[in-house]
Amino acid sequence: EPAIAGATNAVEAANVLGLQRVVACGSIFGMVGSGSEKGFDHVYGANDVNGFNTPKGCSYAYSKMAAQQKSMELAAQSGVDLVTLNVGQVCGPALSPEQNNPSWEPFKLLASPQPGGAVLSCCVPGLCDVRDVAAAHVAALGFLANKQEPRRYSVASQKASPTYVDIAQAYAEILPERNLPKNVEALPLKVQKLVVKGISLGDKSLGELLEGVTIPEGKTLLVDTDPMLRDLVPRPRTVKQTLKDWFDNQVEFGHIA
Repeated sequence: EPAIAGATNAVEAANVLGLQRVVACGSIFGMVGSGSEKGFDHVYGANDVNGFNTPKGCSYAYSKMAAQQKSMELAAQSGVDLVTLNVGQVCGPALSPEQNNPSWEPFKLLASPQPGGAVLSCCVPGLCDVRDVAAAHVAALGFLANKQEPRRYSVASQKASPTYVDIAQAYAEILPERNLPKNVEALPLKVQKLVVKGISLGDKSLGELLEGVTIPEGKTLLVDTDPMLRDLVPRPRTVKQTLKDWFDNQVEFGHIA
């Protein structure tokens, strides 16, 4: 309810004040909670709605979908020009040491050799650089007016969401001083499901989140970045550049030894 109230209040305020546009920072979870929803060959974009997450499961992801749908409905009814930017997992340099996002923990773990050598069979949905997210919001403010229907964009560094294997191998390349293994394997899917099931017993929200980002071998979550490249950020930073800048920033702030 707080998420829905916040999103709809912004649209209502814009309507009352006669603002030209509202640019909302949404989430990739507004569109998709798991690549299994329409299959891992489907490219998730503006016409998709997260049907995977539940209120009693990962309520965070569910709230992103619910708030987005309600705000878009209200914008269409009231004629407010609403542009929602569905950003993926945000990474990149923080402005201060206090900005230590819990969702960055997997990046910290993957920057060290993993016990047993294998990593979770997960992807990082729509990983994107915080600086590109900021640039996308500024660009959206400059759009020509369009009050016919709300618009949605995916904001991600690339179409294919990087997997934990991809990130571990990228670290091995960009952080040679840490002597990380260059060849990394993902847990077999059966083992992965057992891990997720065990986590779900203690934390339903985290369990559903991990279930959603679990991927079969050779697959990942695909995100439609073409509209973003056309209208918002034509040259987003690469995943490797974002990871390197984030890592150096976290070392500087004392969050990584």
